[in-house]
Amino acid sequence: MHELSVAESILNTIEQHLGGKKILTKINLSIGPLSGVSAESLEFWFSEIVKEKGFGTPVLEIKKPKASAVCAQCKNTYEVKSFYSGCPQCGNFERTVSSGYECVIDSIEIEMETE
Repeated sequence: MHELSVAESILNTIEQHLGGKKILTKINLSIGPLSGVSAESLEFWFSEIVKEKGFGTPVLEIKKPKASAVCAQCKNTYEVKSFYSGCPQCGNFERTVSSGYECVIDSIEIEMETE
């Protein structure tokens, strides 16, 4: 249920960046598989609070980039499928994760104000 606080943090960050509340039409996020954030749960909580907080009803588009790592032994770069899997080339478990922890606001779209 920590996705509720993640959704609130996203909206707080957007509000700070925009200098106040605006009607949003679209929010693009990247959520890596190692971030600990469930995209489905985030979508649910986001849809529950976005209108309540006065941002309209934006579309939430979530990209799910793959996690990758570099093996400490053979230097092979590979996709991390699980925390518990080793390098597919040599089997070593020591690695440096280079991506997959992301939880990033890539872009936002706002409704144009009419005068």
